[in-house]
Amino acid sequence: MDQSQLKIVNISGKGLKKELLITSKEVYTMSSFLKGVIENEIMIISTNLGLQIYYYSKNNQVSIIVNTFLLLAIGKGKTASDFFIKSLDSDDEIARETRVFFEKLFKNPLLFRSYSKSLCNQLSLNYDTNPKIISELMSLWEKELLNMGSNKILMDILTPSIMKLRGSHFEEVYQPILQKLVKESLSLSRVN
Repeated sequence: MDQSQLKIVNISGKGLKKELLITSKEVYTMSSFLKGVIENEIMIISTNLGLQIYYYSKNNQVSIIVNTFLLLAIGKGKTASDFFIKSLDSDDEIARETRVFFEKLFKNPLLFRSYSKSLCNQLSLNYDTNPKIISELMSLWEKELLNMGSNKILMDILTPSIMKLRGSHFEEVYQPILQKLVKESLSLSRVN
């Protein structure tokens, strides 16, 4: 039985300038290489806030992930000291960092809106190759965001994006009998 657990490596630039750390082509190259090395699901999300590498593994793979990233960054004249790197290896660490991250984003609605849009677009594009990772992340984010209370920014920006993403992959996520039950319960014939 595979005891792999979701792990995350976050990489962000130390400078004030918020820009992509690597190109989409480099994301693809890095992802392909790491999939072969880790031999499990891996997903890389690249936004102006940094790079998030989500993967399943029994063991911490932060060293190979960071070294692979640094090989790409060195070509741009960067070194390890130019980046903040954080490895999250447990469910508790991931949940805690998720709360902290969203709390910081809520303080800047424009940044939150652009980040959410980029994140949801990339999740949608990655769904076919990483459904397990995305499903676990969505569940975690929904739980943590609900625990944070009713925030107008959350309600206006992220919740519709999560629902749209969930809805666009409804058939892949839920079994046929559950699909039928949900569709029937939401049908107009059931509305008072």
